[in-house]
Amino acid sequence: MLSSGSVGPFLRGWTDGDRQAVVGEGERSPGTKRGGAGREHLYLMEAAMPTLTFRELAEMTHGEVLQNPDIKISSVVIDSREVKPDSVFFAIKGDRLDGHQFVPQALQTARGAVVARVPDAMPHDKGFVRVADTTKALQELARSIRKRYRFLLVAITGSAGKTTTKEMIATLAGTERRTWKSWGNFNNLIGAPLCLDNTPDDAEVVVSEMGMNHKGEIATLAGLTRPDVGVYTNIGPVHIEFFGTLEKIAEAKRELLENLAPNGTVVLNVDDQYLMNMSRGFEGRKVTYGIDQAADFRPTNIVERGLLGTRFTLEGLAFDLALPGRHNLENLLAAIATARAIGISWDGIARGVSEAKPAYHRGVIVPWRGATIYDDSYNSNPYALSRALTLMQQADVRGRRIAVIGDMLELGERELEYHYEAGRGIPLDIDFVIGVGRRSDALLDGARHAGFTEERLFHFEKAEPATDFLESFIRPGDLILIKASRGIGLDRIVTTLTTRQPDNPVGGRK
Repeated sequence: MLSSGSVGPFLRGWTDGDRQAVVGEGERSPGTKRGGAGREHLYLMEAAMPTLTFRELAEMTHGEVLQNPDIKISSVVIDSREVKPDSVFFAIKGDRLDGHQFVPQALQTARGAVVARVPDAMPHDKGFVRVADTTKALQELARSIRKRYRFLLVAITGSAGKTTTKEMIATLAGTERRTWKSWGNFNNLIGAPLCLDNTPDDAEVVVSEMGMNHKGEIATLAGLTRPDVGVYTNIGPVHIEFFGTLEKIAEAKRELLENLAPNGTVVLNVDDQYLMNMSRGFEGRKVTYGIDQAADFRPTNIVERGLLGTRFTLEGLAFDLALPGRHNLENLLAAIATARAIGISWDGIARGVSEAKPAYHRGVIVPWRGATIYDDSYNSNPYALSRALTLMQQADVRGRRIAVIGDMLELGERELEYHYEAGRGIPLDIDFVIGVGRRSDALLDGARHAGFTEERLFHFEKAEPATDFLESFIRPGDLILIKASRGIGLDRIVTTLTTRQPDNPVGGRK
């Protein structure tokens, strides 16, 4: 268990694509920021450190100490830019770059390194552990930490809403328990273990995401750590190019349920039939939440307030969620169900709900020159896009509704069909649709089929010309949705619009 002041995850010199491939589609770790009581979690203070020696580190990673076994460390990093004086640097080999080439740079500050290839010269005052595979060593450290320390581990998976649900669970749990959460959406075979490796000694609850691109990845993550609670959000056509069908996605997601700790609890969205079918045969504790079907946690008196959020009643208590949309209500219900399952009081839940905020580029409301940008640019799929467009319909708008929709990635061989159908589903009360990326051509074709005329449709190959066009096109009172898969980079539209001066518009109709 490591210092709450630890930082982590990227290797210097890697591109955004390399970083995403290593730790998931996440932003950088938030430095020393580890939350605040009731708001995110309870780790603004520094924990009493250090906690592990290199001898212990070698035992936990099945490695060999090469020198200085008694040097102590209290943070794990895989990014040579983010080492601290208390850090150990894991030299992770990626698809394009090898962390071993950055060991000398890391050791300018770090106390030592875990390596698979011993450097020619080892500074005499640094600790070194040699392992067969540094990625597996990072994972084994997570397994050992899980066994060594007593904390309740909550793992979240699903096709959409994982990160927002994780943030909400951590917020609710953090009102009454010392709670640690994973960074961003670090949820793959490196990112998830890295976050667990940095868990503070005195954490009582740890909240982590488990994502996947291929079958077996969740089994590996959950098998390493045996979560006490497994939380499912939904099943949708995300990464479907690797699975082919929604049923196969659900089957792969079942790996979390199958690898829970003894007497583990599963939290399920009862409105998602794929999840309910997937969970058949599970003999452990089930807790359900939902809106349409009967569930353990089902709200009443729902009042959707557009961009202002949602009011509802649950267990006789009135709640006001500031995050807009049905999808965020579902995320919150998952968080409430989980919080109650781990013993958080209704008073703590009420305090947590009042502090709930959207995650990075996930439904953030951005005022801009009298207009409103709904920044949901972090990721997209047909399921999530439909929900965002419904929210636009419900919003009280003085001006025009403008949907800026970028390509949705990892939809497989049927990607153009999915884009076309998504376009056909765009409500006609959206005033303008702006497609960004080559796949969005198919989306605009679908919109034409739905009844959109040419003067309401625009197309750009990349985010930059779309930004230039929007800068002069947007009027006060407009509502603008920005949504695409992360790889399309539509978050740059929001960043640019909010920082630069007006420029001459460039763009065209299609």
